[in-house]
Amino acid sequence: MSPSTVALVPLRAPGAGKTRLSVALSAEQRGALAGAMLADVCRALSEAPVDDLVVVAGGEAAAAAASALGLEVLLDAPGVTGLDAAIRAAQHRLGPVPALLVVTADLPRLQADDVATLLDQDAEVVVAPTDDGGTGGLLRRPGDAIDTAYGPNSARRHAAEARRRGRSLATVHTAGFATDVDTLADLTALSTGPVGATTAALLATWSDRDADAG
Repeated sequence: MSPSTVALVPLRAPGAGKTRLSVALSAEQRGALAGAMLADVCRALSEAPVDDLVVVAGGEAAAAAASALGLEVLLDAPGVTGLDAAIRAAQHRLGPVPALLVVTADLPRLQADDVATLLDQDAEVVVAPTDDGGTGGLLRRPGDAIDTAYGPNSARRHAAEARRRGRSLATVHTAGFATDVDTLADLTALSTGPVGATTAALLATWSDRDADAG
C-alpha cells in the first residue's frame, strides 16, 4: 500500500440521477438512497487504510449531502461536465499524489476489508469491477498513472489503458465493489445479503411503509 492514499468519491446530483430507478422511486427517494449509499461507502473508506477522503460533488445538492456527513468536499467548477472531467478537475486541484483511489458512491455492500484487499495489491493500477462491467474501485499509483474512462464496460477500458501505458495491473473481485445500484433489479437484490447500516435502515423504513400501506 502507498504511504499516502487519497480516496475520491464522485457524487453526482442526488435524486436527479439513477433515472432507471424512477419506475419505482421518486426523485426524493432516489436522493435519499444516494445519500444512504454515500454514507456507507465513506464509512467503509474511513475504516480502511486511507489517508484522506474527498467527495467530488456535482452540484450544490451533492455538496450538501456530503457536508452533512462531515466529509471534505470538492465542488465541480462551472463548466465541468461528465464524470471523467470532474475527476480530472479534482486531481488538478489536489495536485500530485502517490496513490489515488476512486470509489463510486453507489456501493451499499462495501466494507473496509474490500478496500484493504484492493490497496494490498502490488500493482500500479488496480481495477475492482462491478457485476455489470463498470468500475467500482480504481486505484492508480501515482494518481495520474492512467486516465479514467467511466461509463459502460469501464473496467475493461481501464485495464486496457493500463496495459497500453505499460503499467502493472491487478484486478480485484469482491462483493463490496461488485454490487452497485442502477436498476430496480439491483435495488431488489439488496434484500438478500448484508448492506451498509445506513442503506439498511432506509430500506427498512420503506419496507415498513409498504407494509402499513398494504
